[in-house]
Amino acid sequence: MYDFDTLLDRRGTDCTKWDALSRDFGDPDLMPFWVADMDFKCLPELNEALRARTVEATYGYTFAGERYFRSITDWYGRRHGVAVAQDEIINVPGVLTGIHMALAALGKRGDRIIINTPVYPPFFSFDENGRYRLLRSPLREEQGRYFLDFADLEEKMKRGAQFYLLSSPHNPSGRIWSLEELNEVATLCHRYGVILLSDEIHGDLALPGNKHHPFFSVSNMAGKLAIVASAPSKTFNCAGLKSSFLIIPDATIREKLRRKVENFHIYTNLFGLLATRVVYETGDAWLDALVRYLQQNATRMLEFIDAELPGVKAMMPDASYLLWMDCRGTGLSQDELVQRLKTAGRLALNDGTEFGPGGDGHMRFNFGTPRAYMEKGLGGLLRALGHDARS
Repeated sequence: MYDFDTLLDRRGTDCTKWDALSRDFGDPDLMPFWVADMDFKCLPELNEALRARTVEATYGYTFAGERYFRSITDWYGRRHGVAVAQDEIINVPGVLTGIHMALAALGKRGDRIIINTPVYPPFFSFDENGRYRLLRSPLREEQGRYFLDFADLEEKMKRGAQFYLLSSPHNPSGRIWSLEELNEVATLCHRYGVILLSDEIHGDLALPGNKHHPFFSVSNMAGKLAIVASAPSKTFNCAGLKSSFLIIPDATIREKLRRKVENFHIYTNLFGLLATRVVYETGDAWLDALVRYLQQNATRMLEFIDAELPGVKAMMPDASYLLWMDCRGTGLSQDELVQRLKTAGRLALNDGTEFGPGGDGHMRFNFGTPRAYMEKGLGGLLRALGHDARS
């Protein structure tokens, strides 16, 4: 019903994934498996709605109306089985923007923010040039799978942390935190008066057999200290439309943040508002088909790695389209690893060191692409890291 097998020609559109290869890798002819967006055709209803909007005679001031908010609350009810009230939602142009706004509204210079490492590279920017202090809590690794270190988290909170910034599901590994883990996080945050900022932009992309748990829904306690940031951008491949939202059940926290957002005068544009509403109203079947396709891609990648790449390990992600490859068994230094993938493999991947401590010896591969093109990427991995490449 939906076409995930046609590779779109995105070159020449100022597409970061394809057109920034010269800028960021120094080579425009690499195969891009880096930036976290997909190479699939978008939801047909989204294209139709945007085209229809462009024939109207004006693009004046536009606000988030009743139908926009209802599309989000209905989506969370259908897809996650949780209730969200419309007045708990604040729309913002981006997840990272929203989190920075939350810190501006609730924080002060010198506040401490806990982050887990390795993690999505922009998390390291939340120190805001020294305004805040980042406390890094390393994830525990057991048989290639990450776990939260609650003893370390508690130690960091005892040191006076005001915020805990959680990647949920975890980027880069695709790990979905369990209900038990999230309940323990809520208990610790409540005990030490820590506000939980949860980046859940990959939450709708749980692969079949897995379930994402929005943090505010874990318990009443969690709802009182949670700011959940999400968006349709990763799910429906519309990041360029810059539409995101915050869900904040606690009225006191929410009103402080709402006032700050209004003071910034940074609003979601009319196309972003429209896109959010349309994909959440009409995108269920498309997303169901997408995650099945992504799971097949991930399964193929893992089978290939096990068979063809000695010294490389990876675990099936619970969510999203990112594979975190542990290449430490190759015996290559990080520089050698990056260069071999680039020169022999002709691949543009994300360097694991960008994700902070714990990322050394790793690379991130984006398999959100048509299978035939992914196979070309696997060929690049074979040339760079396969049996013959290492001899």
